Amino acid sequence: MGNSNQPSENKPSLSDKILDKLLSIFKWWNGLATLNADDPILLGFFKIFIRLVGIIILIIMSPFVLLALFVAFTAVF
Repeated sequence: MGNSNQPSENKPSLSDKILDKLLSIFKWWNGLATLNADDPILLGFFKIFIRLVGIIILIIMSPFVLLALFVAFTAVF
């Protein structure tokens, strides 16, 4: 009888799928907001604006992440 607690080697777990998706979104966002030397001035301002929007989204989400971590640790202990 095999151990059913061990994940299958060829099937990615749900956490791997989520991490891969988050990594691809981060790379897309970072590529969108990266300033290049040959960018026109208006495009540079737009990229700075995109960067600021990302920072604001992270700041808005941080209390929810902290609350989720608190709930998770409370559930465990």
